[in-house]
Amino acid sequence: MVTIKQIASEVGVSSGTVSRVLNNDTTISVSEETRRSVIQTARRLNYVNKGRKKSLKKTIKVAVLTVFSEINGTNDSYWRQIYLSIVQSAHSGKVIVDDAIRIHQGIDLKLLDNYDAIIVLGELTSTAIQELKKNNQHIVLVGSNQHYTDIDAVDPELQSMEKQILNKMYISGRRNIGFIGGNNELLELDGSLKSTTDDVRSTVYREWVRQHNMTENMFIGDWRAETGSTGTKVLLDQNKNLDALVVASDLIAIGAINTLKTKGLEPGKNIDVVSFDNLELGSYLIPSLSSVDLNSNAIGKTALNQALELVKGKRNWAVWSIVPSILKYRETFNILVK
Repeated sequence: MVTIKQIASEVGVSSGTVSRVLNNDTTISVSEETRRSVIQTARRLNYVNKGRKKSLKKTIKVAVLTVFSEINGTNDSYWRQIYLSIVQSAHSGKVIVDDAIRIHQGIDLKLLDNYDAIIVLGELTSTAIQELKKNNQHIVLVGSNQHYTDIDAVDPELQSMEKQILNKMYISGRRNIGFIGGNNELLELDGSLKSTTDDVRSTVYREWVRQHNMTENMFIGDWRAETGSTGTKVLLDQNKNLDALVVASDLIAIGAINTLKTKGLEPGKNIDVVSFDNLELGSYLIPSLSSVDLNSNAIGKTALNQALELVKGKRNWAVWSIVPSILKYRETFNILVK
């Protein structure tokens, strides 16, 4: 069991100083650097004293970091719903979740000192993740392609769902299947864009097409409706026999469907279209959009539960969770009526 004396030895201060800092004694006079060092060392060693245990019964503070700007967050209801689910789940217990902290604006690690756990929505570089890990041991990554042996992760069921969709299209006789998606940005903690990485759905599509000795019909852009419009035009120019289309998000699919109609193609009749996110808007499109419900509410709730397990010391190993998804059959792809 880690003791205050061990923490004091590592930091180079007295045991009394460590005890007073960890118990939020406002009368103690120490530098901000010393205070941070004590807190970070205690977290790194997974130290919890009696006073800490009592405080956990009162309130736990969880920070939610998101790689999405406010504009992108507004456009992408999937990530917004995950955040709202975290907030709603927190209300059922004595947990505080503040407004989402947007990484693109840059993060001062000092601001995270007062949080017991951190939930990250989206992709960060490995360097950024390790910096967060030094500051706080209780981290849960949501929707990150990169997994770490010592960090929790919660992901939607993307790989198996896309394979299932492609297989169903193939069984239905489709042999010219296209894919439209987007790349994920990798951010540093200062908000700078380090690079981009392939979305897992792009990787699955490439591998599936290769295994079936089929021609690749792929377009990758950003996560906007315009990508669907442009991508559909490009793919149809490349392959006029395109008979199915998998799209990585409903927002992109809306642009794709509009372009298909202008080309005289009826989604669900001349060409199958399946997307991801299952936004409510999709069910009101004409024709209505077949889409994968990624269960964003369950993702948010699972992420918060795992964060609380870490804070309460219920385990000292990382957990990677996959939340099951379900394909909602509608008019653009419905093998049940074919």
